[in-house]
Amino acid sequence: MKRIFDYHPPTICYDKPTKATVSKQEYESRRLGALAGTQMLELIVPKKSARTWTMQAGDLCRVSLPEGSQVGDLNFWNRENPHKERFYSGKTRQIHSTHLKTYDRLWSCFPYLRPMVTFVKDSLEDYGIDRDGGSLHDVLITGEDRFGSCHSYLTEAVKEHGLGEEDVHDTWNIFMCTGFTRDTQQYFCKPSPARKGDHIEFLAEMNLLVALSACPQGDVSIQVGQKVPDDKCFPMKVEELYRTTRCAITMASRGGPMVLGTDGTDFEHRQRVAAHYQISALNKSRLKYCIFFHYLLFFVMLVKLSADILDRLDIFILEIEELQIPPPLWWEYFWCLSVFLSFIGLAAVRGNRVNDMKKYMVGISTIAFVPLLYCIFYYLNDVLEYLSLEEGTDLDDTDIFVWQGYPYGLLWYGFVLMAFQVHFFSLFFAWNLIKAWRARGALKKGQ
Repeated sequence: MKRIFDYHPPTICYDKPTKATVSKQEYESRRLGALAGTQMLELIVPKKSARTWTMQAGDLCRVSLPEGSQVGDLNFWNRENPHKERFYSGKTRQIHSTHLKTYDRLWSCFPYLRPMVTFVKDSLEDYGIDRDGGSLHDVLITGEDRFGSCHSYLTEAVKEHGLGEEDVHDTWNIFMCTGFTRDTQQYFCKPSPARKGDHIEFLAEMNLLVALSACPQGDVSIQVGQKVPDDKCFPMKVEELYRTTRCAITMASRGGPMVLGTDGTDFEHRQRVAAHYQISALNKSRLKYCIFFHYLLFFVMLVKLSADILDRLDIFILEIEELQIPPPLWWEYFWCLSVFLSFIGLAAVRGNRVNDMKKYMVGISTIAFVPLLYCIFYYLNDVLEYLSLEEGTDLDDTDIFVWQGYPYGLLWYGFVLMAFQVHFFSLFFAWNLIKAWRARGALKKGQ
């Protein structure tokens, strides 16, 4: 006879330590402050290999996918004591989860047991947990110990720091989609949902040695252990390593702490670099806001054009017909084309591409501004006549075109006023970015 057991609902085993919970507002502020600081490092981890770098407490690191979907293994060590204090995936799982989410922390081993890193940004955070229980960025296992695996790549990479295979330990499997089967509780993998441009960011809580392996399994779309073609693997990019604004200021003074690899005499150069990156980060953010408002204006225009669009599609909606929306003029559709320029602008922002930003500016200057100027002149007589009317004059007794009781031209002038501001500031911030990127390029050539 099969034994029957009592059912008990699951309970979380351990209370989280105080340090496991961080203020999201504080860490977002720290992240933004770091992004406005000094770029310290940029490196490519070639496919099927590993690289190392160092971080100071407070540094922000972004790991991104510059060419295509790829998973990676990350290792962390206390830079001051790498043989003894290192990342401990078991306790990290116990405190947070098998798969890390933003504002989770990566913890060091006993007897230290303290946060090494705080995970602050994930472009894939919306993936969540899928129908099979799969999720991203696990702290479940380390790599295989065979030659040509992440483990062997990491072992080779850390040799220059005086570490050996015994020091290559638990890993954080970034961009990797994993879980456990519901029936047999076996570890499984899925093809990574990450795509070109996806990235994560983390803040260092102590001075660190970091190693990253670009996994030979690529995006894990081929079963682990089977041969993976080269075209399924891609490099990974440690996109930027920033120092916080506070640290950037002290490093730019003669009395501040020195950066590894310098004697401190290059403080003037680093101060200029910091300014360029601050200008770039600030204007990127502002340009994105302008593009957002451009989208809102496009939506307003689309609503106005809805009656004509539905009519062309031979779709009848009584509520829209009752609004008696005036038929559109050519400039309204022409202006709508300007929304596609935003994609060029956003691409330029992501890649710091001067030529693409120039195309964006030329497009806004023509496709966006020209139809707005036409609108101004087209409705100028109506607006001037309305402004010159005596108080109490009935609009129906004038030649002014009226819609829903309002002068139609004046309504368009309100739209044009908002659009002009959005496009003007878009051009202004785009030009600031071009100047910052040119200055950065000139500085690099001069080094």
